[in-house]
Amino acid sequence: MAITPRSFNLPFLVCFGTEDFFLDRDIERAKAWANRGVVLVDGHGLTDYELVSICEERSDRLRTVIVDDAQKVKGDKALKAYIEDRSKSDLSVILAAIVRSEKLPDVWSGAISKGKGIERKRLKGWSANNEISKWLLAEVERMGASFEKGLETTLLQSVGLDLYRLENELRKLVLLVGPGGKIEKKHIFLVTSPSMVSDPFQVAEAAISKDPKRAMNALSVLYKSQGDEVFVPVVSALMRQVEKTLLIRRMIDKGVPDEEVATAVGIKPWPFKNFAAPVARKYDASTLIRHMGRLCKLDADVKGPARSKRTLVELTVLAIAG
Repeated sequence: MAITPRSFNLPFLVCFGTEDFFLDRDIERAKAWANRGVVLVDGHGLTDYELVSICEERSDRLRTVIVDDAQKVKGDKALKAYIEDRSKSDLSVILAAIVRSEKLPDVWSGAISKGKGIERKRLKGWSANNEISKWLLAEVERMGASFEKGLETTLLQSVGLDLYRLENELRKLVLLVGPGGKIEKKHIFLVTSPSMVSDPFQVAEAAISKDPKRAMNALSVLYKSQGDEVFVPVVSALMRQVEKTLLIRRMIDKGVPDEEVATAVGIKPWPFKNFAAPVARKYDASTLIRHMGRLCKLDADVKGPARSKRTLVELTVLAIAG
């Protein structure tokens, strides 16, 4: 959701969540609102009294006060009173709070009640419902170009999940093809610099799909980029994947219709029918329970002082994928 001057006519804007790319874009768009003076402050070390004082400074022009890392502002009594006293029709000062956290402090929830709140969730990639691919399609359309069918996935596979880099590469591609142009595979290979990317979900998804080569390649890429820090999230992803597969397997064994199973585990019908259900049918419940027991022990090992953690994780990945 874009924040534009025409669409925004309230005294408070609160953008919150964990996707820094969109939060940074919100700041730039708020700074670009026409005919307003802009004051940008950092919430680190800032008290609510100081923030209110900035908002109440006299000025002969309309102003936008943007507070980044607003979850770090100390105290809330003065700020709550300021929000309470503001009229929804008073646009002399627009206070835009950028909260870089899933949890929204009460004071900023109060600001939303007199303004607008927008959640910026981290987009999911490498899944049946690939949100980053959908974002790429919307973004290229916004820039006045288009992809040949399926090429947004090619760009994602070439560049990775970093939205900052994807945006940069997409801008170069649109400049190359021009307004109304169509991005082809040759353009992607001409403009972008491929990088090997992976995430814990890829490792878990490949392992549970019984694809040991893909699982180990994904784990190797992760290890090269993150080192030992990757083992805890990988084990966590494996546990979630095995647990979900076990639940599906048990419900299938009880004769529960596929539609009801998909609803129970929170998977849409198409990915359930074409991925989750076929994967679950590769296992019996006792095997999945055994894998879960091994993962519980592995979880304690990677969080503790165990030696050869990489070997332990690799052996478990191979055991599940085998």
